[in-house]
Amino acid sequence: MILVSHPVGNQNVRALLRALNQRQLLHSFHTSVALHPDSLLCRLPLIGKECQRRTFDGIDGALLHSYPRFDVPRVLSDKLKLYRLTRRNTGLFCPEKVYSHIDEASARFLHKAKRKPSQVYGYDGKCKGLFVAAKAMGGITLNYEAAFGSISYACMMLDYEKEANPAWRASIPNISAATVRKQTAELALADKIIVASSFAKRTLGDYGIASDKVAVTPYGAPAPAVRQVVEVRAGASLKVVYVGALTQQKGISYLFEALNIASSAVDLDVTIIGADYANGRNQVLNAELKKYRWLSSAAHSQVIRHLLEADVLVLPSLAEAFGLVVGEALSTGTAVIVSQNCGAADLVVNDFNGYVVPIRSAEAIAAHLIDLGTDSDKLSALKNNALLSANGTTWDAYAKGVLDAILGDR
Repeated sequence: MILVSHPVGNQNVRALLRALNQRQLLHSFHTSVALHPDSLLCRLPLIGKECQRRTFDGIDGALLHSYPRFDVPRVLSDKLKLYRLTRRNTGLFCPEKVYSHIDEASARFLHKAKRKPSQVYGYDGKCKGLFVAAKAMGGITLNYEAAFGSISYACMMLDYEKEANPAWRASIPNISAATVRKQTAELALADKIIVASSFAKRTLGDYGIASDKVAVTPYGAPAPAVRQVVEVRAGASLKVVYVGALTQQKGISYLFEALNIASSAVDLDVTIIGADYANGRNQVLNAELKKYRWLSSAAHSQVIRHLLEADVLVLPSLAEAFGLVVGEALSTGTAVIVSQNCGAADLVVNDFNGYVVPIRSAEAIAAHLIDLGTDSDKLSALKNNALLSANGTTWDAYAKGVLDAILGDR
């Protein structure tokens, strides 16, 4: 039996929970809020939509354990734009306090549980207390999903950006030394580490994690959407989309630099979807966003609709262990341009369904945008090939890969 702990329960967590539940291997799941779809909270103003995302169908309610003390006020504070209360590392309801609260609660549950799990499954920066408790008890296997790859590697990349791009400092995530220390301790405690990409595995290897301790299991993507990809009309605007948080870790300064270069040569129709990490404090970003269509948030169905309408997704990440939107883009027949430091580059075949470019190279991104904007035949081919290549990974395959890695031949 396996105990799982995660603050919110995103797509990869849910895929694992479904697989464990189907095999009757789920000991318990520990999170901030776990609701039934009919819950009154799902109908409340301000937080109703967020609560709907925290529902877990098909899992016995007795196996779900909620610890909402910090996360509910965090969501409310963000909705009310009280960003000081949720500022990373320092805010009263910052994400780090949410993580620590759930981690400590999970560890207390493990101590008190009459029926102990044989394994625990935790996530980076969120399970040190649980791992320490399990290790002290003995006989419990510690599984660790390094969803962000090496946080130390990300810090190295961001430290460079602080000097190279000072105008974008407000958009550079503040990763505390405590967060790095926590992941370092978690990695040392873990018996098995799961990552989603070869890039994430490489970043861990750069910081001393043995290769045989790490299993690569790519995240899933939706089945190809029902979309008849028509031939792109010559002379039409190139429809470009970006989906993700507006942070420099995602390489957004290079995205906008590339758009500025390309727009001097081809007509671009650009949609930006993602929350502003700087909350308006980055004046350069504010000016760039005024040039394009910007949605600060969008439901998943809305994101898919925009991908269906787009020609190409651009994701110039500086350090991203995967990038779920890349698989979603391929499934909608959208070509992709990603950096070599985006883990989902594993899904991209150059000049077939998209392009992999060097990090920090706005020029390389712009060159491909100009090429696709002036060659409708090539763009049509890439979009059709995107659909053809979208069948390779599913969420069921991801969950099976995780279970194979942690259960072996069982």
